Amino acid sequence: MVTRKSKEERLNEISSAALDVFLEKGYENTTMEAIAQRAGVSKGGLYHHFQSKDHVLLMVNQKICQEMDEIFEKAAQCGSVKEGILYYIENYIRFWLEHPRETSFLFMSLAKVLDNEELLNYYHDYTLDYVQYFEQAFTRGIHQGEFISHDVKTSALMLMSALDGILFYMISDEDLHLDEIMQHFQDKFIKPLEKIK
Repeated sequence: MVTRKSKEERLNEISSAALDVFLEKGYENTTMEAIAQRAGVSKGGLYHHFQSKDHVLLMVNQKICQEMDEIFEKAAQCGSVKEGILYYIENYIRFWLEHPRETSFLFMSLAKVLDNEELLNYYHDYTLDYVQYFEQAFTRGIHQGEFISHDVKTSALMLMSALDGILFYMISDEDLHLDEIMQHFQDKFIKPLEKIK
């Protein structure tokens, strides 16, 4: 008897296959047929789940971003706000450095954002959610006496911008190491905000 795969398993297989095809062929040269063939599904089966390759591109981005959600959940379980923020910074950077396929796909997707309104809206909402998360974390740190009063929105926005920016430099410069970068982030984004006890 053949065991039928769940919808989630099938979507995960399509996502992984699509990621490979997009990276091998580039966005413009990727076809729904190529994705279906790599995923081991019929073209009609692929269209059953997705209207177009733009929708596949969006789904792969969503799957990758679920990894970030898991890092946030674990960061929220840390003993202090400071520990949670540092946990997120380290594991966010570590994820992208240890997953070069996903990192290459992220950069490819960002190049398509201006041509794809649905993807642009997704990243807009994604950015707002994560900036808001850090705003709330910094606010909680102030209320708990870990941090001094400050503009939490600016801190959140600058932290997220720096995190995304450092990825390119770490990928292109082998002399940049995670422990050193972590110290820089702590010196720049955490220590100036800590309440002196």
